[in-house]
Amino acid sequence: MPLAVPFIIGVLCITGICWHFLRREPRNFILVYVWSVALFVAVLAFEVDDPTDWRWVLVRDAAALAGVVLLGAGWLLYSRREGHLLAVLGWQGLGIYWMLETGNYLYLHPEDPTNVILYTPALALFSVFCIHEWRAYKGGEARRSLKFIAGMTFVASGVYFLFAKVPLFSGGLIWLTALQTSALVNLLGMSTSVGGIAFDPSTGEWLVPVLGSGISIILACTAIEAIVIFLGAFATVEPRENPWQAYKKLTPRMERYQRLSGRERRLRALACTIPPIWVLNLVRNVAIIWLVNYTDVSFEVAHGYLGKGFSFLVLLALAMIVFDLVPEIYDDLLDLYRMGRPRGETGQGSRVKGQGDDEGAGAAENGKGGKGGKKETGKKDGKPRK
Repeated sequence: MPLAVPFIIGVLCITGICWHFLRREPRNFILVYVWSVALFVAVLAFEVDDPTDWRWVLVRDAAALAGVVLLGAGWLLYSRREGHLLAVLGWQGLGIYWMLETGNYLYLHPEDPTNVILYTPALALFSVFCIHEWRAYKGGEARRSLKFIAGMTFVASGVYFLFAKVPLFSGGLIWLTALQTSALVNLLGMSTSVGGIAFDPSTGEWLVPVLGSGISIILACTAIEAIVIFLGAFATVEPRENPWQAYKKLTPRMERYQRLSGRERRLRALACTIPPIWVLNLVRNVAIIWLVNYTDVSFEVAHGYLGKGFSFLVLLALAMIVFDLVPEIYDDLLDLYRMGRPRGETGQGSRVKGQGDDEGAGAAENGKGGKGGKKETGKKDGKPRK
């Protein structure tokens, strides 16, 4: 596939991010857009030649390690001014890593540009976060939603890279996935078995072949990415006493959730997402093997389009369950989405107490008035939020 296709996809994604968040800030728009597109062009021009070279691997790993460590330090020190500066550096490190990973992915999977949609705009989005973190560092408003996304990304990335970079963990997870996939495929009449853990020097990936199917299982086939995202969200979201207080009408299910503590709601959400993700990923693997061996569907179509489409729908359905059970996650994500709007049009307040905030201003985080503070009603212009 010519590089023009992923180039157009990547530039459109970067443009969309910059337009949504920065169209009212021309200077920042140009800064983020030029930085993101320039690095994207450099990656396509140089890294695609052979990103598995040890020097490129070292650069990517250094960017990932620096990004995770600095972002984690910023999250832990978020109530202090220095925490925002560390977060800026961490976001840039991770943004550079995912941009470099774009070239690596296109080299390994030149026929499948779909992941460019996920990898390429990361630097632009993280740079938007950096702008708001820098403002907080200079004494501006600190958003609770930015603290949440920093913590979630730190936990998710830390766990993911532990599996991605340590063969002991990645090999065991891949082998377990291959074993269960083979067992399920055999129930459909095939005769398969599991090979040993092997390293493919041409791709730099560990794999376990499902003998008799013509397909090997790699780390991306274990659903580890989806698992760590939900794990990071549940581990770092800050529960509130009554996150449904601004809702106009509560369903009976929400009323039952009100009787649960924040910890109980997070644990229940964990049980409602992680096991289904694992099981449905096995179903996806089995379906791909069956389609490739018993139909005319190619592996590229079965894996790159049908499999990823199925995964997207599954994650969308599970997200709806999570938003119902832990609405704090929905509120924080919605606040991030609204960052491109002018001040005063972003909905519910989401300030983080600290950095000179008085007790009344800090109390707005929980929707409660403090001394000298105004009680947060969750309403805007006198109308309750739907």
